[in-house]
Amino acid sequence: MFIFDLLPFYAILRSIPNKLVGVIAMFAAILALLLLPVMDVSKSRGMQFRPLSKIAFFIFVANFLLLMQLGAKHVESPFIEFGQISTVLYFLYFIVVMYGVTLIENTLVDFSLSGIGNQEPESDSESPAS
Repeated sequence: MFIFDLLPFYAILRSIPNKLVGVIAMFAAILALLLLPVMDVSKSRGMQFRPLSKIAFFIFVANFLLLMQLGAKHVESPFIEFGQISTVLYFLYFIVVMYGVTLIENTLVDFSLSGIGNQEPESDSESPAS
């Protein structure tokens, strides 16, 4: 195991001033990644038909890489604040963004499927002959 694997979780630990809450947040961050397949409530399991989820996922990956860089930095003023903002964004992905995007995508799929069943096929027999 390499040291940079744990840097994002170390950044989460350092960004919270209370030691106990920081340790709980660090373990919650690891547990959230482990529970990610169970927490997905989308009707479609593949990412190829979910463009909003792709965008949200890539933003999450960018935030994770930012946390990795912040975990390697010294404990100084600008890095602490950036770590706190990135920690909030990390947990917002699991609490708000993932469910919000999935709700929007499921609603759009329901609208498109309900529109398909209500369309009447065109018949050429009713058109006047030229």
